[in-house]
Amino acid sequence: MSVAVAATIALGATGCEFLSPAQTTEIKQITDGVDVSTGKIAVRNALLISDDGEQARFIGTLVNTAEKGDITLSIEVGGDTQTVEVPANTHVDLAMTTDTTAEGATEDTGTTTQGTEAGTGRDVVFDNADAKPGSLVKVYFSYSGAEGVSASVPVLTSSQEEYSTLAPTPTPTGTATTPSESGTEPTGDATAPGTQTGDSQTDSSSGDAGTNG
Repeated sequence: MSVAVAATIALGATGCEFLSPAQTTEIKQITDGVDVSTGKIAVRNALLISDDGEQARFIGTLVNTAEKGDITLSIEVGGDTQTVEVPANTHVDLAMTTDTTAEGATEDTGTTTQGTEAGTGRDVVFDNADAKPGSLVKVYFSYSGAEGVSASVPVLTSSQEEYSTLAPTPTPTGTATTPSESGTEPTGDATAPGTQTGDSQTDSSSGDAGTNG
């Protein structure tokens, strides 16, 4: 009987383990952005930063896993396309500088770079992204020689501390003024200092002529 009970307990324990997946097999993405790959390019932690829903800065890491050959990647958002050159065996941080002393810099831990060398960071800003904060926006990645891929990228705002300096700055718009509006031309009946009206000049000339005669 003890053998039967032990077998039953063992079977029950095995069944529980079978129904419960091992924690090591569960893959969880702990970053704010999304990951996607096309050809030799891996896009890591991709997201958009926008406060007004129109201008949006794309941030993330582009990794060129090819040993040889630079790749020019096209990033399309809402019909607007920007290109980024990623050298071979190099990762490029968009909107993040590789200078760790600069504002907004992040320390490279190697967790998303797949052993590649660090390239020069740069900004990628879309003026008409139609990226409503809190939404997901379709972003299309492609380059010559590889099949393009799209991803639903989250749109965050600069209200979060880690993104406080990354929202695009709206382009200032000025209103042109004409010379008359700016006050550079005289208006009204004003005359130059020391001069008189036409009638007073005529009368004065006539009087002088009569006197000289």
